[in-house]
Amino acid sequence: MIRIFDLCIASCALALVSIALLPPAQGATFKVLHSFSAYTDDCYPASGSLIMDANHNLYGTTNGGAFPCNFGTVFEVASDGSEFPLYTFPGGVGGAAPQALVMDKKGNLWGTATDGGQNGGGLIFKISSRGRESTIHTFLGQPSDGFAPYGAMVADSSGILYGTTFGGGSHGFGAVFKLAPDGTESLVYSFRGGRDGLDPFAGLIIDPQNNLYGTTDYGGKVSVCPEDFGGCGTVFRLSPSGTKTLLYKFKGPPNDGETVMSNVITDASGDFYGTTNGGGRAGCFSDKGCGVVFKLAPDGTETVLYYFAGEKSDGSNPAAGLVEDGAGNLYGTTEFGGGVAPCNGADGCGTVFKIAPDGTETILHFFGTGGHGATPLAGLVADGAGNFYGTAARGGAFGYGTVFEITP
Repeated sequence: MIRIFDLCIASCALALVSIALLPPAQGATFKVLHSFSAYTDDCYPASGSLIMDANHNLYGTTNGGAFPCNFGTVFEVASDGSEFPLYTFPGGVGGAAPQALVMDKKGNLWGTATDGGQNGGGLIFKISSRGRESTIHTFLGQPSDGFAPYGAMVADSSGILYGTTFGGGSHGFGAVFKLAPDGTESLVYSFRGGRDGLDPFAGLIIDPQNNLYGTTDYGGKVSVCPEDFGGCGTVFRLSPSGTKTLLYKFKGPPNDGETVMSNVITDASGDFYGTTNGGGRAGCFSDKGCGVVFKLAPDGTETVLYYFAGEKSDGSNPAAGLVEDGAGNLYGTTEFGGGVAPCNGADGCGTVFKIAPDGTETILHFFGTGGHGATPLAGLVADGAGNFYGTAARGGAFGYGTVFEITP
């Protein structure tokens, strides 16, 4: 077995905090650092936020796809803007569609691939600082294992990795897994569907007591949301012993969000913040709402901080989580909206936004013009000096996505 030494999220502590102490926004400047070209690197950086090392080098993944794309890559964008693939996945048992990454203190990258592996349900991989890939675990699916991991993994102080799978588990509705330092994988919790939640899409965060916090895409059994999906989504806590507590179940439109594709972050007061991909006010796809930004207090009281409106004036359908600055402003991306160059029939190619503590929204950037990229599916990472970095899944100079820098 391969051991995991000194694992931590790159440029972050292991604790429950996903918040960088940054100066508040003033005015935004936008710059494309790299446009993916398929023939020289790969296509569609659509999975998870970038991570950053101490030298401000960025690391991420592309999902790949049909020719001329590969089956996905792990890439690096150096501080000077140059990009090169660290590893290209072969598909099949070697894995495909890699997701978000974590980095250990030796510079090794760890992540999951959603597809491929021995049973087609994805795998956990490690890429050394020299670009050598090792498959650590292959997911086997129901009933003894998870299936199709999407979210970023997180590590505790002893080097144990935790993550989620969208499917699999004892009941087929997804699971939380852990990977021990000796490479042994086991399930911590299997979702039961319905009121319990199902299909956890996003990754987890962890507190100093090793409690895990996460979201499920569906579940909660709220009648306004489709019964075949079992509800509008949930926020949960999982104790080190595997005891699950449901912190909140979303109620759906018109007053609440639904379909939680993002992780949550937390502040020093213990409040949680996140986004929902749908719900809220009328509009957007099938008039089911354009998504919301929410706040969840420690006692389970939820407040919608902002309802996205879509169309020309606003973004819609955020698929990723948030970053908070030292003044309490929240930053994120929306997959659609903005009204520029309609993408896939939607009202625009996406946005970067800021939400002030009083709920006031500012659009920092509209995608869809000048080769900037389109449909950002991942969130942002901050460098501590007021700059944010992210990816757009499509568009750019060649149509296959971009890596960008934005300074509010």
